[in-house]
Amino acid sequence: MKISPSKIISLLFFIFSGFYLYTAYQIRVFAFDENAAFNARTFPVYLGYAGLIFSALYIILPERKPSNVDVSILEYKKTILLVVLMIIYGITILKAGYFLSTSIFLVLSYIVLGERRWIWVFILSFPFVAIFMYLLHGLLNIYLRDPFLKYLGIIG
Repeated sequence: MKISPSKIISLLFFIFSGFYLYTAYQIRVFAFDENAAFNARTFPVYLGYAGLIFSALYIILPERKPSNVDVSILEYKKTILLVVLMIIYGITILKAGYFLSTSIFLVLSYIVLGERRWIWVFILSFPFVAIFMYLLHGLLNIYLRDPFLKYLGIIG
């Protein structure tokens, strides 16, 4: 019996989703937010369950058209570089803040993935992160600790 690469990836995603769900339940929630319809733990928990369900369905259900993957054309270098960038992003987000670290992470990720149109790299990083941060901080009142923007005097 031959196991397809898609099933192996789904099994890895199932394990990752289980770990993610476990860590989602470790998120601290304020006492006044414990019984709220939506709190800091809600979306990660639902995301973990969705990952478990969809990956389990893909593992259990038969494939209509099994895929053959030619491993010689996979770009391992880009994958490893993206994983290294994600690790550096995770390390720097608390020190540099959400805006700066996320924008730089997106710029470097676009470059690693081969995007060379600098206008799109810029538009899809700095302004996009600024709009998203405004939605979180300004409209939804979700505070993101950001030493860089605090130093600039943009947020308090």
